[in-house]
Amino acid sequence: MRQLFLSAIILLLLNACSNDQPKKLEDAFILSMQKNDFDVLKSFMPDKAFYNLLGDKMPERTDKEIEEFLNESNERIKQAWQNTIFNAAQKKIDLNKVMIKEVVYHDPFPDDETNEGMIVNYEYKGNVWDDIQFIVSRKTGKTILLAIPNPTRAFSMIDKDLRATNEAKAWIEMNKPEFKKDIQELSTKLVNAAKTNNLDEFGQHLVYRGDDEDKKWKKALNLNDSLERRQAADMMQRVSRNTENCDNYKTGNVVTNRESEGVWIVWPMDCGNKIVTLAYLRINGKLLLGDTDVDRKE
Repeated sequence: MRQLFLSAIILLLLNACSNDQPKKLEDAFILSMQKNDFDVLKSFMPDKAFYNLLGDKMPERTDKEIEEFLNESNERIKQAWQNTIFNAAQKKIDLNKVMIKEVVYHDPFPDDETNEGMIVNYEYKGNVWDDIQFIVSRKTGKTILLAIPNPTRAFSMIDKDLRATNEAKAWIEMNKPEFKKDIQELSTKLVNAAKTNNLDEFGQHLVYRGDDEDKKWKKALNLNDSLERRQAADMMQRVSRNTENCDNYKTGNVVTNRESEGVWIVWPMDCGNKIVTLAYLRINGKLLLGDTDVDRKE
């Protein structure tokens, strides 16, 4: 009887320990750093089953070669993890005060069905940051950690505007079926407002591009400010001039360009003898016009 009782207690303890293991990669990552124990991440690392699931995407290897490949891959991840810990220690980050707020998955690899980008938003001492980033796979139904691409950037806490998160959400929005319809309606609204000289309507959809570096490319234009209203009037004139004699136009595919300001979302209009473009930035979930150009056909 005593032996059965002890066995039951041991089983309960093992189950309790199992239940304490984080179910999410982001929680496991922070816990592994708090404990300085890479093994906390063990269940989120790629293994042979994951390798085999990739099928013909991976070269044919023997079991020994697969094991060596996975060991090398996991060692690279461990080194990046150690660099992240070192970076946090240098900055004297109290890891017990790091709280996960949001996780954003995005696909910077359009031709790769396996890999995704993962951005972790966390709160530390009242501010939210997004400098923890991974390359992962969710192909198996569980998040598998494949790489920590910028370990020394983690906990740098220099971008309060969460540009990486906003860029990722811009990519996500662009992949939605209704996105093309939304940007076409917005572009039509802006072109019509420019042609009718409706500054109050036009100016609601512009990004600030003045001299204030704290606001430049980061905030919407404020029409109640006389200088910013002048910016709106200048941009409206440019759009009006570029779209002159462009009553009937064909729309093309949205083009994206990543620049220092963020991800530019460019909407082209084929007016016959010229191509007019309206370039937007996604700011706080809203598309704001930041530039316009015209390319005349020869």
